[in-house]
Amino acid sequence: MIYFRKIYGICYHLTYDENLAQDLVQDIFHSLWRKRNHLEIKVSLENYLVRAAKLEVMNYYRTKTNRIKHLKKALIGFNEEDNTTEEKVLLNELEQELNLLIEKLPSKSKKVFCLSRFKGMSNKEIASTLNISEKGVEYHITKVISYLKRNLELNLH
Repeated sequence: MIYFRKIYGICYHLTYDENLAQDLVQDIFHSLWRKRNHLEIKVSLENYLVRAAKLEVMNYYRTKTNRIKHLKKALIGFNEEDNTTEEKVLLNELEQELNLLIEKLPSKSKKVFCLSRFKGMSNKEIASTLNISEKGVEYHITKVISYLKRNLELNLH
């Protein structure tokens, strides 16, 4: 397909994961195929696919972050005697590593990420609070999640 490389390049640039980028591109084209009979594209197909790629990556990270948040809540919800010492140590190490990485973020990115992930604010609310565009909020969140993913994976291996 003519647009595969460009869409793959966008997904890879935002994830730095070849397999994930390929899966996301496949999902985008699969979705396009499913909607082909009733989809109205009012911009060029290339522009549509570029936007779809960025949204697909953002949705992937949003879902992943929510899973981590729910897992973290579930782990915290266990009774003390249910947790082994090893699990506690690993969870504490992960929290410390995550907090260290968050502290290293540029000020605005850190604010945007914390308001989104820890305060539960929507992109629109964050944009209004920090007097930036919603696109700016999306940009910061995408960059932070990519940064955290790369650095947590590097440090965990």
